[in-house]
Amino acid sequence: MIQDVQETKKTPHGPVSVIELARLLGVSHATVSFVLNGKAKKYKISDATAERVMAAAKKHNCIPNHHARNLRSRKSGVLGVLVTRLTMDWAETLMQGIQQVIDDTEYVPFIATHQFDTERNRKELRSALERRDEGLVVFPLPDCEDLYHSISSAGVPLVLIGEELPGLESISSVVWDSEKAAAAAVQHLVDLGRKRIAFLGIDYPGLGTLHRFKAYCQTLKNNGLELRQEWISRISVTRRDDHVTRVVNNWFTGDPQDAPDAVFALNDVLGLSLMTELTVRGMSVPEDVAVIGLGDLPLSRYPAIGLSTVAEPIKAMGVEAARLILDLISGKADLPQRRVLQSAEVIARSSTIGAKWQIPRTGLGVL
Repeated sequence: MIQDVQETKKTPHGPVSVIELARLLGVSHATVSFVLNGKAKKYKISDATAERVMAAAKKHNCIPNHHARNLRSRKSGVLGVLVTRLTMDWAETLMQGIQQVIDDTEYVPFIATHQFDTERNRKELRSALERRDEGLVVFPLPDCEDLYHSISSAGVPLVLIGEELPGLESISSVVWDSEKAAAAAVQHLVDLGRKRIAFLGIDYPGLGTLHRFKAYCQTLKNNGLELRQEWISRISVTRRDDHVTRVVNNWFTGDPQDAPDAVFALNDVLGLSLMTELTVRGMSVPEDVAVIGLGDLPLSRYPAIGLSTVAEPIKAMGVEAARLILDLISGKADLPQRRVLQSAEVIARSSTIGAKWQIPRTGLGVL
């Protein structure tokens, strides 16, 4: 136990370093460093000592000089995280998992987005290399395979998160077995008696995306249902709303008996967009059309929405990605590593079962 201390040296003027603050208080450099880095309890530093260190640090404008330390060690202490967007809570949930692991380390995350834009993606990856990020967790984009291989070949630990691309098998990844989830989602529609089931996807060549479509086709076949090409639509990842409007117009103009009575959406984002368009069109969900997605985003749980779905283990992927990137940095893991998480339980809500959905009073996770 480190004893309480008082300022024992002459007070300097202006900002002080950690070493100077330690001399001022008559304690070790380590004590001051542990307190300023939020590790007082871990190293059993008394509350009184921690409070005195923090008060003195504030008074003398003392900030740990991590940058100088990292320059000396040739390490940045930064883990780069490059995702698609910061909307719809996917990235936030992922970061909860990542930070759960790295909060007890010296590493800090640097979060950026590529917006499904190839040039932006390349720019962010180059910036990560210039920052000397010690590891990268990346949602991959096509047409950047050469850069991913270059980063990996240069010895920078790299983990693909959420999706995989053909040709990148030599790079570590953490993914969800969404093929099983997709099969369960489509089977849920079949079990409810829906026979004209459409597919709403995105124009993206990821293996997970391809596997979800494969599961849709196979589940229809297994149940003796017709696979109609006109009910298969893939929309742009950059112009989602406009394209969903066109899809709805194409599917539901004409004889209602020759239109889909259910839609399997590749993810919750598409499912939510589809429900909005159907409502604007004056159609009822699920009476006219049942809708199910994949992901279980927080917005899907709102009682006014109630999108049926299968939960993606997003936070667990973040935890696994953080553990893997740290293992790669330390040399504890061999290349490549492919870690697959399982989750295929359907969460039935009002978009497929209507009033039968028992709205939970707690645990909505949306506020």
